[in-house]
Amino acid sequence: MRTTIDRATTRAHFFYAKRLVIKALLAGALVSGMTQASHATEPSERTLADAWLETLSQQATPISWSHAYALLLPDQQRQPQQRRYLTEELGTLVISAQVTGNTIYAQALLKWQEALRSLENEAVRSPQRLDLLALGTHLREAPLLGNVAYWGVCDIPDWVEVWGLQGVSRAAWRPNMTIDDVKKALPEHAFKNVDHAYLITPQGNVLRRGIAAWNHEATPLAPGSRLLIELPNRQGLMGAFAFPGTTEEPDIINQRLPGVLAAQLPGDQCTQWHAP
Repeated sequence: MRTTIDRATTRAHFFYAKRLVIKALLAGALVSGMTQASHATEPSERTLADAWLETLSQQATPISWSHAYALLLPDQQRQPQQRRYLTEELGTLVISAQVTGNTIYAQALLKWQEALRSLENEAVRSPQRLDLLALGTHLREAPLLGNVAYWGVCDIPDWVEVWGLQGVSRAAWRPNMTIDDVKKALPEHAFKNVDHAYLITPQGNVLRRGIAAWNHEATPLAPGSRLLIELPNRQGLMGAFAFPGTTEEPDIINQRLPGVLAAQLPGDQCTQWHAP
């Protein structure tokens, strides 16, 4: 039995290493082709892809593209404004939950509100993939550098951040980690009566996943991911109990808070570059 397991493990490691080699070769070919094309680029036509190439050539260590990001100028004011708006909406829900003595929701959302306020002076990103590998597949869509506030990359973190009924906390990430592992690592009430959660990947993608017994979806988590529970709304069975007197606020939080979290940097130790 052990021999079978060892063989399976060795085989898995072989295919994982093979996949890394293929990705490295593809990335090398992409960078080589883009470098040749960038020689003919006029300064006024320089794009974020050109800037990434220059940054790459100056780095002594490889860049983790899965944790790379950039901020486009239109998002520079939009994202902080959206965060402040949701902070106010959460205040309304906190009061609503307090009125009926729903202390679990009141305390949890108060912690969400405090966490959003603490991000006031933190750097943000555009919630989309703007790394070199993504831009290389659509060079014509690469934003002009004049429309970019900055670009950067974070060291791969060792956590997964959870916005649940326990408040806002981080669980230690480990290989092959899933949402189920996060649920086991946190207090039982963190996901009580919750059917769906939003997974925010380090690349800024937002995925709605089923986490209850009836709609369970096995979902792996990358380091630096964020997990946000979906609040019960007026269409849910708990809508009349969780937030009485509110109709739109839970929907607004469910629709917009994932995007605000996707605009946060995918790590704590990050390096940024600005156009000269």
